[in-house]
Amino acid sequence: MSTTTARVFDLPALPPVLPAFARAALSASRKVGSPVEIPQWTVRVASLGFDRQHVATYNALCGISRADQVAMTYPQVLATPLYLNLMTRPGFPLPLMGLVHVGNRIEARRELRIDENFDVSVSLGASREVRAGLELDLIISFNELGGDAIWQATMTLLRRGVKRQGEASARPPAAAPVSEAGIAQYVAIRAPEDIGRRYARISHDFNPIHLHAASAKLFGFKRAIAHGLWTKARVLAELSPRLAQAPRRFDVQFRQPLLLPGRATLRHTPNAGGLDFSLVEANGSKVHLSGTLR
Repeated sequence: MSTTTARVFDLPALPPVLPAFARAALSASRKVGSPVEIPQWTVRVASLGFDRQHVATYNALCGISRADQVAMTYPQVLATPLYLNLMTRPGFPLPLMGLVHVGNRIEARRELRIDENFDVSVSLGASREVRAGLELDLIISFNELGGDAIWQATMTLLRRGVKRQGEASARPPAAAPVSEAGIAQYVAIRAPEDIGRRYARISHDFNPIHLHAASAKLFGFKRAIAHGLWTKARVLAELSPRLAQAPRRFDVQFRQPLLLPGRATLRHTPNAGGLDFSLVEANGSKVHLSGTLR
């Protein structure tokens, strides 16, 4: 059993991201022991609001039609400085570089309004051993001021080749595969060569694998790859208008990276009041992501 004491770090505002990336770079060569003990940490900010220009820029970049809409995927982007701060604190056992985003689940009780403020927190959640290594969940919550969670995301990250300490926790259910029931529809998705750099400026995620082909090659990629959360937002922009009401749950499993520049095909079918989907390579040989929107 873990003996780590739970800790909560209260911040007065969103922290700057550059110090976090500097700490991440310094820890990149650190060896990871096995087994790994994940601390019980939470970082939080009270009464955080939305910036209209930032929301509008994000929406335009992701293909979301209304400039003032707080898209279901946007709060996670706003919380980026918090989870960078959390995972680069002294004592966090895993280098930030080398963590792979393999799954993402968003649940919302209702749509968030652009004129609202929320208490925002990011917590280190469950970890589990899988065949490839160690999976860790990050839990991001937007709560009504002094109240309950209205919006919550679970980011599942993978560190290859390490094991956790203590009893293994159960893996959350994976996003459902695309159903063969019903008639599938197809949408072309284009990812420009510079989308990684443009999205990095709005999301604060400056991981070099997304910025340039030269920097991505240092990490084993032929070219730069699209941010998974940008790709997820593009899927949302295409699919949410096809639902009868605003979605409340959005599950994605990330499969193969989308190289930049790139083209892909979004395949979707109706199922149980929502949509099952997959984003596949233009020639159909690779699946970039799959999931459900309801």
